[in-house]
This record gives sequence, structure tokens and C-alpha cells, in this order.
Amino acid sequence: MKTIRIKDNDYLISDLALVACLLTSYFCFFVATMLRIDAFIHIFSPLTAILTGSLIIKCLSRMGAFWIPSFVLAMGILMWAMADILTLLNTFFFNSESIYSLTSFIFLLPNYFFGGSVAIYFIQKLKGRELYQFLINTFTLSIISLVLFKKILEHLRSFEKLQDLDLIRIYLYFFINLFIIIMIAHMTYMIASETGLKGTNTMIIGIALYIIMDIPYTYEQALGNHPENIYGNLLYMLCMMLMAHGIYHQIYHKHAFVLRTFKYTDASVKRSRMTVMIGIVVCLILFISRFLTSNEFFYLLIAILGYWIMTSTFQNGALNEQLIKQQDLLTGLYNRRYSATVLSEAVKRAESTNTHFAIYCIDLNNFKPINDFYGHEMGDNVLKEFGRRMLELSSDHVSFRTGGDEFMIVKTNLTDDSRIKQDAEELQRLFNSPIMIGTYVFHLSGSIGISVYPGDSKDTGTLIRYADAAMYSVKHSGHKDGYRLFDHSLIESVEKHNKLEEMLERSDPAKDFVLYYQPRISAGTGKLIGVEAFPRIKADDSFPAAQFLPIAEEVGLMNRLNIWIAETGIRQLNEWNKADGTDIYISLNLSALQLLDRDFIEHLKSLTKQLELDASKIHLDISNEVIMGAGNNAKDTLKELNSFGFQLALNDFGGDDINLQHILDCGFSSIHISPSLIRKSDTDEAARILIHSIIALAESMKIAVSAVGIESAGQEAFLKGAGVYALQGYHYGKPEKKDEFERTFLSHSQNQQ
Repeated sequence: MKTIRIKDNDYLISDLALVACLLTSYFCFFVATMLRIDAFIHIFSPLTAILTGSLIIKCLSRMGAFWIPSFVLAMGILMWAMADILTLLNTFFFNSESIYSLTSFIFLLPNYFFGGSVAIYFIQKLKGRELYQFLINTFTLSIISLVLFKKILEHLRSFEKLQDLDLIRIYLYFFINLFIIIMIAHMTYMIASETGLKGTNTMIIGIALYIIMDIPYTYEQALGNHPENIYGNLLYMLCMMLMAHGIYHQIYHKHAFVLRTFKYTDASVKRSRMTVMIGIVVCLILFISRFLTSNEFFYLLIAILGYWIMTSTFQNGALNEQLIKQQDLLTGLYNRRYSATVLSEAVKRAESTNTHFAIYCIDLNNFKPINDFYGHEMGDNVLKEFGRRMLELSSDHVSFRTGGDEFMIVKTNLTDDSRIKQDAEELQRLFNSPIMIGTYVFHLSGSIGISVYPGDSKDTGTLIRYADAAMYSVKHSGHKDGYRLFDHSLIESVEKHNKLEEMLERSDPAKDFVLYYQPRISAGTGKLIGVEAFPRIKADDSFPAAQFLPIAEEVGLMNRLNIWIAETGIRQLNEWNKADGTDIYISLNLSALQLLDRDFIEHLKSLTKQLELDASKIHLDISNEVIMGAGNNAKDTLKELNSFGFQLALNDFGGDDINLQHILDCGFSSIHISPSLIRKSDTDEAARILIHSIIALAESMKIAVSAVGIESAGQEAFLKGAGVYALQGYHYGKPEKKDEFERTFLSHSQNQQ
């Protein structure tokens, strides 16, 4: 049941007053029963029932969506009160046999209301396969219980005393009661409460005891006896008070009421199959021994087989869904989401066997060129081959694909630390061995980072971050195809990552970020012609955008942050150009997420129209990696942006990835030479030749070339002479806040004018 916090003392006072009246009424009912004072019994019995039902009704407004089953429960109690009132009137005024028969019938109705309350709750609480599995379990057990009940009636020779119509009625009534009892027992099993009896459990006990007590009452009534028992009525009333207590207690105490879900695993499939086989064998034995008639045998067999068919259908569907959720469909390896489950089991196994396990995080080297030059289908085939290799590892290796070209392997049952390095060397060979696909041969390698449980940490999330940190240290070293075990020298980078993650998870772009601006200078005139916008975290501006943006994407901040960057930067540009008389442009970096986000694209276009800003004053910088990551949809978006008037620039041209087709397809108006080439331009002749070639190629395609990342006068002199049109880098100035940028660069630009 849903619980809420008390917000009004008036609720508490009125509830306590009602509870006090209820307890007083029941006390009087109890004393009258013990003293056998009939008048008081007939008065306080319905009064207690009315107060009990009223207590539940009073709680309904605070029960949220689950008020309906509680209302049905209250109606069952009030139905009892109605029967009690009729009994009082008939005893003291009418003395009519027909009224007695009517009250006897009404006294049977609370069972159906109580059972209906539980059924409605389950319909609200369980959905889809969970609900159907619950119903088939309960229905099957009810059929089995009904056959056993029939055998009890035969033993008691009740068939000789009951007419056919009465027998049908009692079978139907008992089937419903057995269904309710089994449903309640099933419900009790599914409640995953941590300690003792809690409010809702008390309600369930009350319903179950009421129905169990009512079975002999109904049986005696069917035999034509008068089963009324004034002491039994005390117990009936106590059961109904337990129900009300459960509702009341749940409202004012925040007890969790969570149902265990059905576990669909290979082990559960085997258990279900074994249960069915045992059930069939027992039925055969009972049939052969003539304990069961042929009809009874077939009833049970149909129920058991029906259970097996339905359960198998649910299990197969659930296992397929679980497989999809936990498996990477391309490689057949587990996916990142399932790693939490595997690592949790690995921790339990390590604790129970006094062993440890290692996590290997692997990132492929030289994979992107395969996608670029041979297409994504070829790249997928390469990943499939690595997946096949990892699936052939021994059973104590559990392999995952955690990203595009990133993998993770968990090695369990470790007793010797020397084995960790041996495994790392075997994994090196696995990733370094050439891959042959058709007539093509690809030479790749893997950067491997390793962390160990429990030596490095007992927290699995921390272990993954530690292994990632070790892997990235290998990736950025001069020996990319190596491996490294995590050590404490890497903790600083991990702590920095955690700090960033915590800041970004709760940040608001408008409050917690600020834009920095770096000047872009004309190579011909030396004047300011544009700015590039860089987001920084206000609380700690030492983190560069390249460091925190991937984490912002992980925590779901990127969409809001991207819109804020674009809107803040464009509005600032518009203000400078209008107020200061400048004529500069702003350069914004676009991520793959932005190129796929229609809301962002439409917002960008709408803002430009709203400010009546020339779209050519907004330069959108896109890296080759972003285009490849976003696919064909991104290329269509780039064409749309180009048609609108935005200027498109391809970043990092001449670095690891070069794809001229992107320039031709998407309408790029400029390219930025890779900083890796610019750093070598004043010392490396090969880099100079490549830069000259890039500029010549760009000129033939009528595309402007700019250089980003200039740090020395020598680099500046060479690039100016080579024909670059725009220059940017620390040689001219670092990114600055708005006010500092205006003092340093805008005022200087105005003086030049």
C-alpha cells in the first residue's frame, strides 16, 4: 500500500479519536459476550463493525491510487455490519425465518469483498507477465486444493447429507475461498519486507484468518446446522479490526511494501519442470492406488499441464527479454548494463571462497580508420570477430562490450596475483593477432587497464573506474598496445573524475557554467574576426571542456548544456556586434548528440531568426569523429544547417581521421588544421609539406583554412606564409571570461579600427 507523510495534526487527532471509540466498542462487545448479555452483544457487534469500516474509509483519501482495494475491503466489513443490524432487528422485533436466511446469505458476502480487495490490489500492483504468472499459479493450486477438499468431504461422508444443488454451491464457494487463501499466501510470500510484521502484513493476516474461520461455518450451514457461535463472532470482529489496523498502520508508518518479482532463470525453468514431473508422477501413483477417480486424475493432470504450458510461455518470453537486455546483439557478449549483476555475483563468490577477481578494461586501437575507409559493415565484422574470440575464453572469463570499440573482461577465481599479468599478456595476443575478413587483413591492438578485487577496492563501480583510468594511461602513453595495473598514482585522475561527476549530476547550466571566449585573428590584417566559445564550470574553471563534456553526456546534462552554450554565445555575439560596432563571428563546437537532436537544431534556427542575426556569423565546428558517430542522419542535418546559412567548419583536419567525402557531402566552408600538425610546423619538414598540401587542396575546393592551436611565433610565421586565413591559439590569448575578453581583445580591436 502507498504510504504518505502526515501533514496535518487534525488528521492525527480525529483518527486517534476514532481508534479510541473502536477499541472501546470492541471492549464492550467482548465483555457482553463473556457475560452473555444478548442485548449488548447485538448492539456492540454492528457498532464495532461500523467503526472498523469507517476507520478504513477515513484513510482512503490518503492512499493514492490504492484507495480502491481498501474501499472494497471496507465494504466487506460494512456488509457484515448490515447483516448484524438485520440480526438485531429480527431478534427483537420480527423473528422471521426469511430475514434469518437473508442475514445468513449476507454474512457470506464479506469473503468475496475481501478476496476482491486482494485481487484488485494485485491487478494494480502487478502488470503483464507478472500478473498472469501470479494468476496461473493461484488457479492451479486452487484446483489441486479443491480436489483434496472433495476427498475430505468423501471421508466425512458429506455427499450423503447434501443435495446436488447444495453440493455445487459448496464446491463453488469453497473454490473461491481456497482461491483467496492461496492468493493471500502467495501475496505473503511475495512481500519483501525486511523485518517482522508490518502494517500491510497485519491486514493480510486478518483476511486470511477470517476466511479460514469461515470455511467450517459454511460447511455446517450447508449441512443445515446453525453454526452461530458468539465467541466465534469475537474472533471474526478481531480479524476485521486487524484489516483496519493494517490500513491505518500503513498510512502513518512509512513501511515499504515491495513485491518480489518472479525470477525467470535457467534454474527456475529446471525447478518448474521438476515440479511438474513430480506432480504428474504423484497423480499417477494416487490414480493407480485408486485414491483418485479417473475424473479427479484428469482434472489434476489438466491443471498441472496447463500450468506448465503457461509458465513455459512466460519463462521463454522473459528469458528472451532478459537476453536482449543483457546481451550485446552484435558480438554476443554481455552489455554494460549487465555488468552490475555479474560483478555483484563475483563479489559474493570471492567472499565465500576467499578468492579475488580482476577487471580488464580494453579499448581498441586503429579501429576508426576501418569504419572510415571500409564502412560500418566491415567495422561490425571486425567487432564480431573480437566477440567470437572472447567467447572462446575459459569459463572463468566473463566478457562484455561496454561501448563502440570498448570491452571489459572479468576474470574470477583468482588465487595468485601472478596469474593477472599472464592473463593480460594472453589478452594482448588476442587483440594484437591480425583479423582476416575475406581478402582483407587488419592489424589492431588493445590498450588494457586492470583493477583487482578486493586489493584495489571493494566497490565494483570504483573498480571499473580504476581499470578505466589504467587503460586510459596506456592509451595516452607511447605504447598503446600495452597493459597496466591500477596503482595509487592514478587515484588523482579517478578522484577528479568522481568530483566532476558529482558536480555535473546536480548542476544547472544557467547557474553553474560560464562561457569563455578565445580570439580568432585574421592572418592578413591581424584584426579580431571571430571568437570560439568554451564552457567552463564556475566552481572550478580548471577543468577543460574536453574533460568534462563526456561526463556531462554520461549524467544526462548535455542537451540542456548544449542549448545554454548556443543561446548564451549567440546572444553575446549579437550584443557585441550591435553595441561595440564590431563585425565578428562566433564558433560553436557541435557534438553528435546535437546533430541528432531536432529540438536543438530548431532552437538554433529560431534564435537566429529572433535576433535577426546573419546566420553566416555563426560558425559550427564539427569533428570528423562526430560525423562518423552520428551517421547519415547527421550528414542530412549538416546539409540543412548549411542551407540555412550557418558556416560549417571541419575540425582537426590532418589528424588521425581524414575523410574528404564529408567536405563534399555536407557543405563545409572551412577546415581547421589539426593542432597535432601545427605543433610540428616549425620543426618538422614532413608536417610542413602536409600542411601545404592541405591548403592547396582546400583552395582548389574553394574552402578556407584556419589554424587552431598556435603556440609560438615560428608557427605563426610559417602558417601566415603558407596561406592560412585565420589564426587561433595561446600565442594570441587563452580563453577568457566575457569581461576580461572585452578589455583585452574588443577594446584593442576598436582601437585598431
